[in-house]
Amino acid sequence: MKHFLFIAFLCLASGVFAQDNNLVVLGNKEMNDGNYRLAQDYYQAALEKEPQNWNLYTLLGFCYHKQRRYRPADSLFRIAVQNDSTNSKPFWYKGLNHLSMRQDSLSIVNFKKFISIEKNRNGSLVQAYRYIGQSYERILRKDGLFSWEIDDMLYHYEQVERADPSYVEVPQIRNFIELVNSKRPANQVGKWKLE
Repeated sequence: MKHFLFIAFLCLASGVFAQDNNLVVLGNKEMNDGNYRLAQDYYQAALEKEPQNWNLYTLLGFCYHKQRRYRPADSLFRIAVQNDSTNSKPFWYKGLNHLSMRQDSLSIVNFKKFISIEKNRNGSLVQAYRYIGQSYERILRKDGLFSWEIDDMLYHYEQVERADPSYVEVPQIRNFIELVNSKRPANQVGKWKLE
């Protein structure tokens, strides 16, 4: 249901309904029903009629993402981001896509861009903060992080609780922050890896 509401909002905000109402509505319905391949067909048809509607690239990219076709999805999100850098949604889905591909550094960049846009609009940022923390955490456990990166990770994890103290993962995040603070070298030089 969340995805359908986003898609409906995205279409309303972009004026997609004005020209290709039936194709987008049908695509939204199929997305909502989990028929991503069929939704893809509708969005592609709408995109053929309106190739400079950057929101359609996001919708189509999300179809690919849901089908675990991450590289084609990333190409579509890249087009949307390059042509409409004030829209936060392509950055959100591009971040999710990189998260799914375990490209954590790229995920962090895109979620930070999403946050910078949405902060000005008072949008909900809790999950973006969480994803940035999660991406840093995976890097910390795999390759290690520099001191400033650890500080940035902790900052974003702390923002989760500040934004929503009742968020279900707050206790785990607090425990992780305590673990990092207790094991982190006081005078860290280079990268430190949490083992």
